[in-house]
Formats: sequence, structure tokens, C-alpha cells
Amino acid sequence: MVRLLAALFAWLNTLHVARALENGQGLMPPMGYSSRSDCSTEVTEWRIKNVTLSLIETGLAAKGYVYVNIDEGWLAGRNVTTGKIYANPHKFPSGIKALADWVHDQVVPGKGNIMKIGLYTSRGTCQCSTNTYHGPGSQWHVSEDAHWLGYAGMDYLKEESCCSSQNHSVAIREYENMRDALDATTRFTNRSVFFSVCGRGSWYAPVGASLGNSWCVAKHGSHWGALSNSINENAALWNFSRPGAWNDPDLLQGTGVGSNDLPQNPRGCYDPRQAPHTHDWYVTEEQSRAQFSMWAVMSAPLLISADVGQVSQYSLETWGNEEVIAVSQSFVRGGPYQGQRLFGEDLKFDKRSAKGKGVNVWGKKLPCGSFALVFINNNNEASDVLCDMWCFEQMVEADVTQYSMRDLWARNNTGTLKKPFSYTALQVPKHGGVVMLRFKVISTWPVREVSPHTKYRIGRRCDSTVGEV
Repeated sequence: MVRLLAALFAWLNTLHVARALENGQGLMPPMGYSSRSDCSTEVTEWRIKNVTLSLIETGLAAKGYVYVNIDEGWLAGRNVTTGKIYANPHKFPSGIKALADWVHDQVVPGKGNIMKIGLYTSRGTCQCSTNTYHGPGSQWHVSEDAHWLGYAGMDYLKEESCCSSQNHSVAIREYENMRDALDATTRFTNRSVFFSVCGRGSWYAPVGASLGNSWCVAKHGSHWGALSNSINENAALWNFSRPGAWNDPDLLQGTGVGSNDLPQNPRGCYDPRQAPHTHDWYVTEEQSRAQFSMWAVMSAPLLISADVGQVSQYSLETWGNEEVIAVSQSFVRGGPYQGQRLFGEDLKFDKRSAKGKGVNVWGKKLPCGSFALVFINNNNEASDVLCDMWCFEQMVEADVTQYSMRDLWARNNTGTLKKPFSYTALQVPKHGGVVMLRFKVISTWPVREVSPHTKYRIGRRCDSTVGEV
């Protein structure tokens, strides 16, 4: 299957050659919030303001979660005379521009005015609809909508594919139209926009960097089974990620607390009885931690789709783990910029039957000879997950003889590992259990002189790794 996908991607590249997108955005995977799985289509100005303040108050904003993205549900319609779009005045009484100004004015202690805001549209005639929401898309109004977005102060735009042609050539051309229109807005706004292409298919990956700063690689990952599929899809796409252009396996899912509990919680977003499309959404806290581990090692966008002002302390500790965030935001010079599956086959999980299958080991190379490993288990029982000598060979440098090990979730040092390298994560919990380790070089074999005063490379110095490219 991997070989077939590679052949398909190579063929697609011969069909279409486009200029690369160089807008200076997304040099590291973006971090922030999205309303999509939090509020479905019931997002409001009140919600966006409260989430913004919660990101700041919890300390998440200072750790990099600066985007506050409004997904579907915000738009009321399009003026039949002028063609301009306008927000729902009941949900957004101040208007989008005033809300954007408010978000930009918020101060993150020690960081200043770093908060950003994003919006949503579709390249088709309509936005993705539900039984409670219908809104027009940007088709035939691309320049007008891009100009409106620029005037409103948007920093991020997610464009879906609803109500549009699924022909690959047509899809590429329509995304190019919005890309170019957004680029043109910088001439009068001096504000470059992160462009998220959400066609939801792995075939976008070979041309993704020419279209946007990220591209969705799979269908909506609203529960652990779908997220497992997103991981599987992304396994073959690692070589397409780079600074400014990232594979996007979907949003960071919450548990539903504060989202679909409106009947019991006045701060909830919606009543699930009135939103049947959400019936299988959300994950457990443990699965959320597994997702965060995998998204970090895959260098994926980290966009939390839950109200961080209402989630548990466990969830805040998951998304706020700075050592895991550092794995997401750190790279070796020249790549690869996305982690790879080192062992295992596709992960399976059926939400209805609560049965799954498969274990994986994923690894991501980090600066100074370091690397991170994620051991994940989808079996129906706790399982030992092994990374053997062959597994380690894909990560280690030939002259390294010893590594220190640190458990990034237990937050403790777990000893050293010497040649021949092999490690077993014992009894990893079922259905999304995870262990995440970071390995740092302690010592190496003697090597040829690399300077008049250095004959050995021992304990390679690594003062700062975050963002090194």
C-alpha cells in the first residue's frame, strides 16, 4: 500500500507544477484553538472571548497556543447587492473585525500581544452544513472574501471542500485562487494569513506546499477510531512536511466536557439531541494524551478543539506538557521534519464495539543526535510494545554508544540505554495507551579528528533545540 501511494503521489506531481507558497507563515506547526469539535456550528463571540482568556489564564498561550480559530457556524449570509459576506449578528453582535481587534489586544504575561484569530470558509458554493446551519461558500467570490478577511484582521483561514468539485485539478485550481487572493491582501493589510487547506485526502500532500501552510490528510478525526485512521494515513506522508508546510491529521479532541453538555451546563455549547452529526464525537482523557503524543511526533498542527476553561487538570497537563511541545516544535537541520512509523502496521479501533487492534512505535529525530519515541497500543488488552535493534537503527547515529532516557509523561529520567539498542514499553494500556520517551546522547565511539583540539564527540552540547531548523 505504501508503495502504491508513493507511485500515486509521484504521478500527481507530474500532472501539476505550481509555485511554492512563501508567505512566511507556519515555520513551526501552529498551536491554538478551533471551535469545530468544541461547539459544532454553535460558536459565538462569547465563546471565543472566553476561550481566549482561558488560553491566557491557564498559561497555554505563553506556551505557544496563540491561534483562536472560528470554524463553521459564524456566517449569516452574503449581501445580494454588494456580494459581501456578513457574520450572524446574534452570535457575533460586535462583528468579526471588532472581535479580531479584541483578540489582538489581549496581553499574554511576559509575551505581549501575541494572540491571533482565524476564520473558516469553503471553496464551494456553501460552507459545510448541518441541520442547524447553512452558509455560503467562497466560490465565485474569492477576491471579495479574501479582501473582507484581510480587512477583518484574520491571521488564519481554514478552507474546506464542501459543495464543490472533487476533481483533483479543479480542487487544486480553486485552492490556488484563494492562496493568491490572500497573498494579494497583504499589500493593504500588512498581515500575512496562515492558509489551511482542508480537502481531507492524502492526495493533497504532494502539492500541499504549493497551496497552503497545512493540508488535511484524512476525514474528520472526531473519535479515537477516526484519529487512528488519521495516524495511518499520515504514515506514508512524512516526507512532504517542512517549515511552512505541514500534514494536518486533524484537531486535538476533547472529552466533550463543556461542549455537548448544554442541558446540564450553561457554559456548554450545544445539546447533542439537536446535533445528531456529533453522536460519535470525542475521546477519553487517555486517548487525548495518546493523540497529543502522536501529533507531537508527527509535527502536526496542535489546535485544541475544547474549551480549556472547562476541561480537567489532566487535560491541561496533557496539552501543556512543555517537553512534549518541544518535540513538536523541534527539528534537525534539513529534515526529516515529521516523525515516522518505525514498527507496526495500521492501527484499528471501532468506537461502537469498543474493539481495536495494533501496536506502533513512532520516532522523530531531534537536534544534537536526540530523538523521541512513541509506543502506542490499540489492542484489546494491555500489551508490551518492543522497539528492537532494527527499530532503533532508524533513529540512532552510527557512532553513538549510550543514551539517557526520559519518560515525558511520567516526567522522570528512567536510566540509560547502551548498545545493542532495544527497549520494551511494558504493559501499555489498551485502546490508546501510550508511552513517550526522549533519548539524548551520552557517549560515542572515538572518531576521526573534527578539529585540532577534538578527537571525541562525547555528550554533544544542545543548549536550545526548540525551533532549530
